[in-house]
Amino acid sequence: MTGRATGSTRRGPPIPRTLVVAVLALLAARSAGAADFKLWPLIDYHSDASGRRQLHLLGPIFAYEHGTDQVSLAVRPLFTYTAGPRVSLNRLAVFYPLFDSKWDPAQTEYRLFGLISYTREAQVHPDEWDRRFTIFPFVFYRYSHTLGTWLSVLPFYANVRNLFGYERIQMLLFPLYLRLQEPLADHRWVLFPFLSWSDGPLARGYRIFPLYGWEDDGDVERFRYVMWPFYISRDRHFTRPEREQQRIFFPFYASTDSATKRSRSYVGPFFTHTVDRKENADMWGFPWPLWFSKRDLRTGQRTALRIAPFYEDTYFGNRHAHFILWPAYRWATQEVDAYRHTRSHVFLVLYRNVEDVQADHNHERRLSTLFPLYRAAEEDGEGEVATLAVLDGLFPRNLTIAQLYAPLWQVYRRAHDRDLAPRWSLLWDLISSDGTQVRYPVYLDLSH
Repeated sequence: MTGRATGSTRRGPPIPRTLVVAVLALLAARSAGAADFKLWPLIDYHSDASGRRQLHLLGPIFAYEHGTDQVSLAVRPLFTYTAGPRVSLNRLAVFYPLFDSKWDPAQTEYRLFGLISYTREAQVHPDEWDRRFTIFPFVFYRYSHTLGTWLSVLPFYANVRNLFGYERIQMLLFPLYLRLQEPLADHRWVLFPFLSWSDGPLARGYRIFPLYGWEDDGDVERFRYVMWPFYISRDRHFTRPEREQQRIFFPFYASTDSATKRSRSYVGPFFTHTVDRKENADMWGFPWPLWFSKRDLRTGQRTALRIAPFYEDTYFGNRHAHFILWPAYRWATQEVDAYRHTRSHVFLVLYRNVEDVQADHNHERRLSTLFPLYRAAEEDGEGEVATLAVLDGLFPRNLTIAQLYAPLWQVYRRAHDRDLAPRWSLLWDLISSDGTQVRYPVYLDLSH
């Protein structure tokens, strides 16, 4: 039996009155510039009379913030975009580290996988590149109005300026041909590293590796070897009072002698003894570098002791370093005038605590992480504490990770400024506070 209903109409699911009222209130409050509405986890909107606006959808997935001096947009974990007055805030990242870019009025840079990069300079600077494109370590493209175009495609061809301390590096079908140019020396290899020679205003020499080689670099250095590494001879500054002479008969004996230094090692580096009067240091190693000891020649005080991997206590200039059962625990301090730096680590990245204090400038910066539980950072009275801390616990100073990925796993976050009350969020804004009032999963406020 079939029939047809009469006298009634079918309606869709009812729309919650709270949502309708809230949307109407937001539209009314927009002209006043102040509104605060939350229906967790769908929407979280906040604006104030100063013009600041924040919109979050689906918890941490979508976030839009418009402040007085910067704008940010994030669709996590897809991309994040930030534009602001500071250089570090002008960024676009898509599936980081797949694509990352940053820009300022002087320079724009794009990176793909951290290996392919393109850089463009807004202004022309003499002796600097205006355009740079790199697919590391294979393709290097450089362009300058004054220097011209330089292109390298390794291992087929290379012509690169100012790299690894050399004025110019050239390659052709490496290892077939390699050329390294310095201001006063030119070094060439054929079938690297077997046959090479050097020339130039100061340098001259040739090498048939590993049989025999020699090179003179003016009065700066004189180098010889026979059946490398079994016999090596090096003289530095040999026409000056600070002349230094090195001899190696590997693996039995090695020596270094100068006006202020005398060093001997036997059976490789197994046993070493060095007296350096310039550094006022008497150093012993047995076996080096596992056991190492250093004393001050003037006072006789021990300034370094290493029994690796069990223990180290070393002074090096103004730096004092320690470790116990490396890499289980290590810490270091450094003091220069009014500046003090302290750092401690447990298993390298499991826990770290870093402090920088510059008293004469009233500057303090602190960072503490415990992977994967929490990350805390503070600088000059402004900072935040967050838990959990996964990638941001391993790379705590990576701004892109903090913006794009960290909010996805931060179940609790607390931020504080010098002039504002602390703000906190629990379970991706399920319950939160703007510093003046606690906001619950359903919240509406037009009074501010």
